[in-house]
Amino acid sequence: MRGSRKRRLRGEVADEAMSIEIGRIGELEVELELVRRGWHALRLDTSQKAWNADLLCAKGPYRVAIQVKATDADKGHSHSKSLGFGYATGFLRDKKPVFNSKTGPLIADVVVAVSSSKMGSRFVVLPVGLAEQLCQRHIKWWYGVPTNTQSGKRSQSFPIYMNFKQEKSKHAHHMKMREILLAHENKWEVLEEPLDRLRDGARWQISD
Repeated sequence: MRGSRKRRLRGEVADEAMSIEIGRIGELEVELELVRRGWHALRLDTSQKAWNADLLCAKGPYRVAIQVKATDADKGHSHSKSLGFGYATGFLRDKKPVFNSKTGPLIADVVVAVSSSKMGSRFVVLPVGLAEQLCQRHIKWWYGVPTNTQSGKRSQSFPIYMNFKQEKSKHAHHMKMREILLAHENKWEVLEEPLDRLRDGARWQISD
């Protein structure tokens, strides 16, 4: 195996390990925030089952399943000012939704995106119906942006990153995504919405 390929593979393994680590940290941070707000939270072992959620939480009459999406805000990479929501592959190639795409007994009601930082993490609390609308809109937009490759087309496997902290952008799309994400920062009261409302994408249409 050539040296450059070895280095690339080592880098991919390291990135995957870091992604798993920041994912676990994000789940713990969300769990702590929930406990502070009077919720009882149970973490699910997503490595063993095809769950669509990472946490089950309960408070009084409310029972909510949460999927956590964490981004390392301290790493200094090109997307450290963004929030990550997985990859576009399933939606573009397999025609599946971004969330709740796995066959299993549990579906997510809420998506909590975490900008994880040692200086203080930030949380965006989204109904899963709205998170789905946001991601699909972003995927379609970014997939349609031409690249500098010979084909001019983007791979269907790109990561879903939305602007969260960058205050200026030449693309109105990025600013629209940021506006919606900021509007849902620390919006923990979303967890007390009726489940059918949280899951219904038609109720969360995004205006231009």
